[in-house]
Amino acid sequence: MILFIHSVNVLLPLIYGVALGMYAWHFFQNTSKIGEYASRALLTAIVLHLVYLVSQGVHFRIFPVATIFASMSMFALNISVIYLIIERISKDRKTGIFFLIIIFCFQLCSSMLITFESPTNSILSNSMFGIHTTLTLFGVSALAISALYSIMYLMLAKEIKRHRFGLIYDGLPALETLENMSRYATGAGIIFLGAGLFTGHLWSYKVLGYFFKYDVKIIASDVAWFFYLFGWILVKIRHLHGLKMSRVAIGGFLAFIIILFVANFVDTTFHSFI
Repeated sequence: MILFIHSVNVLLPLIYGVALGMYAWHFFQNTSKIGEYASRALLTAIVLHLVYLVSQGVHFRIFPVATIFASMSMFALNISVIYLIIERISKDRKTGIFFLIIIFCFQLCSSMLITFESPTNSILSNSMFGIHTTLTLFGVSALAISALYSIMYLMLAKEIKRHRFGLIYDGLPALETLENMSRYATGAGIIFLGAGLFTGHLWSYKVLGYFFKYDVKIIASDVAWFFYLFGWILVKIRHLHGLKMSRVAIGGFLAFIIILFVANFVDTTFHSFI
């Protein structure tokens, strides 16, 4: 089993790299057939990635986010899955190159630096912990995708305003498509992240005996999610769209990341076992 895990660990960045090359070809040459092959290559990588993570879980009897580099691999998979779903909904593959760059870099870094060993902390083998972590990472990944779509929207809007009809104008989908993609990702991110935080509290109550603990990272995560939810409701109520909505999505994600980043250095948390 361990030989298989090591082999797939080497193979994954190669397949993602091939998919990246195909998406780049599709972006620059606008070849629909290559776009179809790129989508299939990404689907192949996702299936193999799932097998890879399940194999780790079965072999080491833990949920495979025991280290920062294992979490990077999970993050790469989450972005891949969410992007592919949005691609199938929107029927547009032109933005794939931007996401595959991120996916490839994260998986390459993970594959190069990850070490395979059995963690000593029993919490990592708890099924509720696995559900909590999966939902939370999916939520953060979806919000990151939403922010990236919003950045593309701003780039394209700027090019149109300046009457520059070059590579960005030809390569990116229409503004409306980018806005809809960002909306899909934001909605999914809020739902998944909220579910992840809630299951984290349930897991804490079941295992540790309390639903809420005074923990800087927990408080920061909950507050950040509530602000994100408030921002999304505000966008709906005020019918914000276009540039305003894009700026809210980007600003919200940056604020969310900054809050969590600062929280990691303010106090010691029980999340430090990872």
